[in-house]
Parts: sequence; C-alpha cells; structure tokens
Amino acid sequence: MQLIIFEISMLFFLAGAVVFYPAVAASVMEAGQRCVSVLIPSLYLFSILAALIVRTRLLFVLAKPFQKFFRNVLHRDAVLCMILIFSQIGGYPVGAQILHQLYQQKVITRHQEQNLLCVCMGSGFGFILGTAGGTLQTALLLWAVISLPNIILGWFLIRDMYLEDQQAESEISELISAFTQSVESAAQAMLKICAMILAFSGLMGIIRALLGQMPTMIESILEVSCVTEYLQHGGILAGAAAFLSFGGICVHLQIAAITENHLDFLKFWLFRILIAGLVFVLSRIILGYYMPDVAVAVFLNENQISVTGNENLIPSICLLIMSIFLLRKHYFFHKSLTNVRK
Repeated sequence: MQLIIFEISMLFFLAGAVVFYPAVAASVMEAGQRCVSVLIPSLYLFSILAALIVRTRLLFVLAKPFQKFFRNVLHRDAVLCMILIFSQIGGYPVGAQILHQLYQQKVITRHQEQNLLCVCMGSGFGFILGTAGGTLQTALLLWAVISLPNIILGWFLIRDMYLEDQQAESEISELISAFTQSVESAAQAMLKICAMILAFSGLMGIIRALLGQMPTMIESILEVSCVTEYLQHGGILAGAAAFLSFGGICVHLQIAAITENHLDFLKFWLFRILIAGLVFVLSRIILGYYMPDVAVAVFLNENQISVTGNENLIPSICLLIMSIFLLRKHYFFHKSLTNVRK
C-alpha cells in the first residue's frame, strides 16, 4: 500500500513539474538566490569549523579544563555542553553535522545521536538577521529566546552522559589534512542542504500553482525562510520566533540527509513542536517586556534587506571554494578507482 501511495505521489509531482513548469522554475530560482545570499554566507564557515573541531579533537581539548567540574559537580560532559551551545550559534544543520561525525568516530551511539538531534538545532544569529531582520540588539534578543528552551531541555538530556576522552592531533601535516578534509566535508554538507532546499522549493512551486498562494503560516512550517513573508503579511514576532525554532520541514529533511537518515522523525517532531510552543510563550513574555513598543516593522529594516539582497563577493567565494574541493575529491576518487581496476 505504501509503495502504491509513493508511486502515485511521484507521478503527481512529475506531471506537476511539467504542467506547472514556469511556477516551479520561479520557485527554484528564488530558493537558489536565497541559498547564495543568506544560507551559504551565514552557515558555510560554521560548517567548516564544526568539522574541524571534531576531526582535530579540538572540541575535547577546549572542554578538558572544565571536564572535572562538569562531571563531578554538574554530572554532565563538558564536550556535550559545548556542542549544545555551538549548535545554537552555528545554524540549523551544524549541530547535526557535529553529532554525526562523533557517531562516525564511534564516540556516541546512534541512540544518543538521535536524542541529541532533537535539541542540538538552532536557527543561528546570522540566519535570524537575514530572514527576520531587525537591529543587532533586537535580533540577538530574539536568538536568545529561541535558543533558551533547546539549552534547558538539552541540559536534562545530557545528564550522566559521558564521552571517552580523545587525544588531539598535534602534527602540522595532520592539522593541514584535517583542515582540508573539513572544508571538503563542509562543502558536501552545503551541497546536500542546498540540493534539498532546491528540490523542496520545486515541490512548493507545484503546490502553489495548484492551490494558489498558501497562508504564510503554512509556508513557514514547510520552509522556514518564509518567515520573512509571514512578518510582511502582519505576522507577530512570537509566531516568527516559534517558526524559527521549529525549523521547517525542509530543514528537517536537510538534517536527515546530513545524518544519513539517522533522524527519528517522530521523536524529533515531538520535541520541535514542544520547543516551538515554549518559544512562543517565552517570546510573548520576554519580547513584550523588553520591547513593548517595538513593532514588526522594526525587524523588516535595512539589515534584513542588505543580507538577502546585497550582491558581494562573499557568496561567490564560498561557492568557488566549495566547487574546488568537491571537484578535487571527485577527481581523486575516480583516479584511485582507476588504479584499483588496473
């Protein structure tokens, strides 16, 4: 039965891609511009750093001075606390990238990875500024409100969860190799993320062509970048904060792609819905208290426009670096494969 439903769905989307080609093309083009102007500049460097601190074991070195206090007094592992914080700063897939690399190195189990994925997910300050806009101070406060429930729930999840200490790499050659591999890993992660966004935007284009313009609330649940349109159409800041906390179905699929389908969707969605609800309540209280006179228009100012529409060299440089390292890896893979066949 599931196979029949899947086949019918694929036929439906295939027909929609042909019949509604202009709408699909426009939707994919818009998503591509969003990837280049917002996603890559705000996420690519964090993705490289996330891969680098795991490959070089730098994460364990940074946590070592605090490890005894955290384990003996707080009953938590300092490394996991750092991952929890870093995932809120880096952006949606960064926490998943760190956790999956730790799983691949057999530092954590698959079950631990699935549990931590539910809370090691934050929108990142740069993404908030690029979608919701606002001044640096107001966007920072919004980021803090969105991150707080993740940190609180994560604090309970990591209780009595301890990792084995890892020895950091010290040779220059090892560090250079780790950096190269980290850039390649980040490029692959960005490729998966952007590919998923483009594919999802194509499906959104078909749905819009069939049903007309969807409510911005529904669009924000499906694709978190639509929070901008939600605010422009009269949405409230607490609602925008809840959508940014939930992350959107498209982001969830990106995380599934990065973790090679290790994501437990049922558990993950229960956590994200609960956390989004907590963020909504906290936003109504905290934002209303600290910024009672701030209108939504304040968040849709030049900062948001400059991030999404500014044409500069940073996105192009990021794309160039990603392309070089992916082509390099592709070349050496086929070269080694040829040698094996010989």
